[in-house]
Amino acid sequence: MMNPKSRVQEWEADHVELIPGMPDDVAVDCLARVPHGSYRSMRRVCRGWRSAAAAPEFALARAEAGANEDLVFLMQFGNPVAGDDGAPENAPAYGVAVYNVTTGEWHRESSAPPVPMFAQCAAVGTRVAVMGGWDPKTFEPVADVNVLDAATGVWRRGAPMRSARSFFACAEAGGKIYVAGGHDKLKNALKTAEAYDAEADGWDPLPDMSEERDECDGMATVAGDRFLAVSGYRTGRQGGFERDAEWFDPATREWRRLERVRAPPSAAHVVVRGRVWCIEGTAVMEWRGERRGWLEVGPYPPGLKAGTARAVAVGGGERVVVTGAIESEGGGGGHALWVFDVKSKNWTVVRPPPQFAGFVFSLASVRV
Repeated sequence: MMNPKSRVQEWEADHVELIPGMPDDVAVDCLARVPHGSYRSMRRVCRGWRSAAAAPEFALARAEAGANEDLVFLMQFGNPVAGDDGAPENAPAYGVAVYNVTTGEWHRESSAPPVPMFAQCAAVGTRVAVMGGWDPKTFEPVADVNVLDAATGVWRRGAPMRSARSFFACAEAGGKIYVAGGHDKLKNALKTAEAYDAEADGWDPLPDMSEERDECDGMATVAGDRFLAVSGYRTGRQGGFERDAEWFDPATREWRRLERVRAPPSAAHVVVRGRVWCIEGTAVMEWRGERRGWLEVGPYPPGLKAGTARAVAVGGGERVVVTGAIESEGGGGGHALWVFDVKSKNWTVVRPPPQFAGFVFSLASVRV
C-alpha cells in the first residue's frame, strides 16, 4: 500500500503548471479574464487549460474578476438580402446566432448540428437546449433535442422529447426546462407537457394542462421555480388566443389556472426579477395579479413594429433584450434588437450586421 506522502510526490511529479512559474490559482485568475469569443482557442492550448476552463471554479473566478459576459442565443432565419452563406436557394436558412450583449459582438454557431425550422431554445445554467420544430422536408413536428454547453462550445445530442411538437411554450424554471402545448403533425393543439433535466439528459412526463394551447408563451413564475404557460388557442379556435394562463407547481405536480393574464395578442412576455412583463403596442407592462391587472413600468421600444417582438431577460434581470421588425413607412425595415436597462428605464437600439438581421423565432440568454 502506497503511503500518502508517496501519492503527493507522484502527483507533484506529474503535475504541469498551467502557466510556468506561476501558482495555479493566479493562472486560473488570468485565464478567467480571457474573452468568451476566445474560449475554443484557449481550450485547445493544452489539457490543463481545457480542464481548468471546464471546472466549476472557473465560472466563479470569472464572476469574481468581473469578466462575465451575457450571451443571447437567437433561433433565427437568415436574411436573404444579406446573401447569408449557406441559405438554401429561394428559402431562408434557419440556425443559431449569438449576440454578446457585453461586447456587442455577433457570430453564428457554425458547429451547431442541423436545426429544424421553428426549433425553439431555452437555457439552464450554461446549457442551451434547441428543441422541436419542423422537419425542413416534411414540415412535420420533430422531437429532436441538441444541447450546447456555452462555457465549452461543445454540442451534444440530447434525449428526444417524449412528444414531437412545434410552436410550444418553453422556459427554464427551478433548474429544469419545461415544454408545454404546441401542435402535433396533424396541427392538433396539445395540452401535454414535459420537463427536461439537462444534467441527467432525461425527460419527465407531466400531467396534462386543463386546455389545449397552441402557440402559447412560456416563462418562469415569481419564485423562479414554477413554469407558466400563457395563452395559446385550441384546435377548433385557430388564432383565437385565450386570455388565461396555467402554472405548474412541482411540489404538488398540478396545474393551476390564472384568469385574464394575456395581454394583447401582439405582446411579448418575459419574466424580469420574478415579475411577468409584456411588451405591447404602447408600453412595457407588468402583471400585478388578477385584482390589479397590468401596470405600465416603461416606455415602448422606439421603432419596434407591433406584433413582431420576442423578449428575454439577461444579467439576472438587469436588462431585457427584445427582437423584432423595425417600423418603416415604406416597409422592408429589417429586424433589430432593443436593449432595455431596467434601472434607468432607457432603451438602446442595436442594428445588427445585415447577415444577422433576419426574423428571430425564439431566444434564450446565458451568463458565462
